[in-house]
Amino acid sequence: MWGRAELRGAALALSGVVALILIITSVTPGLPGELLLQTLRFHLVALGFVLAFLLVVFGAKWRALLFVGFLAIALAHGLYHVVDYASRRTEPAGPLRAELTLLNFNVLASNRQADRLVDFVTLLAPDVALIMETPGIENHLAKIETALPYRIGCEQSARCDISLFSRHPIIGGEVRELPPFRRLRLALAPIDVNGVGVTIVGMHLSKPYFDEASLQELWYVQRVLQGIEGPVVLAGDFNSAIWSGPMRWFGRGAELIPPPNYPATWPVELGPLGVPIDNVLTRGNARVETLEAGDDSYGSNHRYLLARIGLY
Repeated sequence: MWGRAELRGAALALSGVVALILIITSVTPGLPGELLLQTLRFHLVALGFVLAFLLVVFGAKWRALLFVGFLAIALAHGLYHVVDYASRRTEPAGPLRAELTLLNFNVLASNRQADRLVDFVTLLAPDVALIMETPGIENHLAKIETALPYRIGCEQSARCDISLFSRHPIIGGEVRELPPFRRLRLALAPIDVNGVGVTIVGMHLSKPYFDEASLQELWYVQRVLQGIEGPVVLAGDFNSAIWSGPMRWFGRGAELIPPPNYPATWPVELGPLGVPIDNVLTRGNARVETLEAGDDSYGSNHRYLLARIGLY
């Protein structure tokens, strides 16, 4: 049996580990996996407050107070980056000209509920459906096309990952490889919505365990966005929260505008307490007006996002 002193010592040791990890997420020394830790920044702070409470319970009140002060600084540092993104959410110029709905869904390549998922997409029938890990529903693409007849992506089964379906004609759309892994994970789909042109860009980034890969992918996408005129809607599975270092850099460089909120999408077991690694951002006179995550994941390991987007 552990006594009070042993429990206090364990809580102090865990508090030290959490503090060290939070320092790493702030100074980004270049360690493998630090981008994943940056995405979990606020979860780590929440864990720290739980440990601070335990320190008080086990009699280390002054050390708990010091730890709470450190956590407050870490929290403020993370919120600074969120506020920096939010500062770009300015009022659009001119009146609302058109609206569209966008479904953003990583369906999981090994999905065992493909029938239910495809029925959901078909009945929902948004203006645009961006699908990642499409092999999970590859045998049912024709059914989605009955509701959303225009598609790019997954023409070759062996290289299938990202696909984009639309109710509106896609004008010269394409799916490109993302360096360095050269996977077909970048979809470019110019469409016309009631006379208003907008380019839908879908991307599926690599997991943040490969830190350098994520940076190369974002650098490439930023260059692609620079060559697109007019409003842009960028959606997908970013595998990182917008407050991670690369996404902050990417958002500033690409002049991206955030949505009004960041619904958690992964892991599905945590529901709204998870991490927002899927997102929808805009550029120009496009704005995400509402963004919601689904309660039913339909066999995926991600919750889907449904966005209503205004074009001004």
